[in-house]
Amino acid sequence: MSTEPTLSVVIGSSAPPERLDACLAALAPQVDGVEVLVHETRPSPAPLRERYPWARFTTTDGALVPHLWRDGIDAATGDAVALTIAQMRPAPDWISSVRAALAEHDAIGGAIEPAEGLPLVDLAEFLCRYARDMRPFDARENVDIPGDNAAYRVSALARVRDDYRDGFWENVVDRRLADAGIVPWHTPDVVVAMGRSAGFGAFARQRSAHGRLYGHQRGAHFGKGRNLVGVLASPAVPFLMTLRVYRELAARRRLGVRTLLALPIVLAFNVVWAFAEARGHADMVSGR
Repeated sequence: MSTEPTLSVVIGSSAPPERLDACLAALAPQVDGVEVLVHETRPSPAPLRERYPWARFTTTDGALVPHLWRDGIDAATGDAVALTIAQMRPAPDWISSVRAALAEHDAIGGAIEPAEGLPLVDLAEFLCRYARDMRPFDARENVDIPGDNAAYRVSALARVRDDYRDGFWENVVDRRLADAGIVPWHTPDVVVAMGRSAGFGAFARQRSAHGRLYGHQRGAHFGKGRNLVGVLASPAVPFLMTLRVYRELAARRRLGVRTLLALPIVLAFNVVWAFAEARGHADMVSGR
């Protein structure tokens, strides 16, 4: 593979309008010849839409980001799709870096960094979600690329289309691609930065919704006994998840006063996730 594909960018947005504004402003100098599809859970203000006439906006009330991505992928007309969310600020060379990576690979994921000056709660959210995607790291094959900075050849996604009808959950899709012989390439050269988020409550609610769905997805492949184990083991999960974050920070030499202060908030977010995932497994035990 040696040709750069035509590209559609799909932005899933459930964040306040100012986050989407910052994302689109970062993209604006790069979008010549690129299709930009914004799929959001509530309509952006008219002035924001008017500032970016090159973007196409679609609203789906109550959807989760994986559902927005699925719909955006289905609507895309490019040879490849790049995925991100409204809180991300793509680097100035993001589009060119995505295209270059996709000239060599069918599926790629990039690096995610915290934006400068993030409040402690937002930094904790960043660490929960992206500690393993911070630089530095060596480019490598990886089935755990971050969906919030990922791109795929449409021809590759066509092979696993049935696996994202219930939402584009990257952990599921990437493993199905690997099963089909397409292992995603994780590169530090494709970079976005996470900006301000919607706050503790909003992320906790998202964490709860995603955790329960994840419990359902995993539990669907298990019997009742294995799902019961998932419920009983849940008290240990937040501590193991937080320890994993600490180890990622240490391995990347990113430990500092602010990251250490953020870890108790990381633990709180992980408690929310573990409780929700346990509910998903419990649903499987009870046959819901």
